[in-house]
Amino acid sequence: MRRRRRFSLRLPTLLATVLCCVLAGQVQAATITDALGKTVTVPDVPTRVYALSPPDSMLVLAVKPCVLVGWNTPKLKPAEGWCPPCLEQVPALGGFFGQGMTPNKEALIKAAPELVISGTMAQSNLEFDAFFTSLHIPVVHLATESIRDYPQALRVLGTLLGEKERGEKLAAYAQKTLDEIAQGVASIPQDKRVRIYYAEGEDGLYTDGANSFHTQLIAMAGGVNVHPTPQTRRFGMDKVTMETVIGYAPQVILAQSPKTRATILATSTWQAIPAVRQGRVLGIPNVPMNWFDRPPSFMRFLGLKWLAHALYPKVFPYDMVQETREFSKLFWNKDLTVAQAQAILGIKASRP
Repeated sequence: MRRRRRFSLRLPTLLATVLCCVLAGQVQAATITDALGKTVTVPDVPTRVYALSPPDSMLVLAVKPCVLVGWNTPKLKPAEGWCPPCLEQVPALGGFFGQGMTPNKEALIKAAPELVISGTMAQSNLEFDAFFTSLHIPVVHLATESIRDYPQALRVLGTLLGEKERGEKLAAYAQKTLDEIAQGVASIPQDKRVRIYYAEGEDGLYTDGANSFHTQLIAMAGGVNVHPTPQTRRFGMDKVTMETVIGYAPQVILAQSPKTRATILATSTWQAIPAVRQGRVLGIPNVPMNWFDRPPSFMRFLGLKWLAHALYPKVFPYDMVQETREFSKLFWNKDLTVAQAQAILGIKASRP
């Protein structure tokens, strides 16, 4: 008779206790309650996992990368040399999210995942759930709407994937980062907080509002998003005019990409903005993935430290070279030299 263990993904205390019964020395399955309150029976230690969206795939990658059977978009593939060899030939299977995304259902069936992970940020839809349910493949929904949900999501994945110790280690780093940044930001008076414009698109004239999950790090790092308009679509990137940005008069501009930053610095109309005149156009680091957004992944924990330090170096006196090296080792198992970390941060190495 097959016996099972029970735990709730929404109760961290239960995750600490494995209530299992063993058949021939091996646990066969687990019955869990996921973030949507659904009861799901999952394999004990799945070896083939598919994830709904890029942020979900990144979470799996952080905990146990080699179980991923495919990317949901080719754009998810991190820079060469960061992923383990087991992911070099992983195919793009498509996804059920975003603008015009369509899954390759035949390829998904062929990939034969034993478990599917769906984060709440991507808003799983009925088609997604129904497709995998029809194939008797369990779907587990994780709470990921906010970066504050990530410590628990990492613990859950660690338990689901048989990497409980690693999941806890990653979660501890995430929670410590959230706590120390929140403590520092609480010491900054509201009238002293830096006004920030998030420049997206090659011309810099796309942005996301203050309540968007695309801009969560701004407020968390103690900044004020100058664009108050609510996000009009799930994908974000609302179009604004140059006149609007000039009217916002941001003290700092966060440039989504190197192209965005180059355009801002090279275009005369941007010189009317205080941030540009004062040389405070910050290029968001993007190796191996963007530290801020698109996809909004676990890289945001390093991005949060980077942004808080850039805005308030006296409150957050991080050594970002060392922070980058430690983060890369923990989340990516990647050893960086000082010079490599400096290059990622855009810091020119000093001559000996």
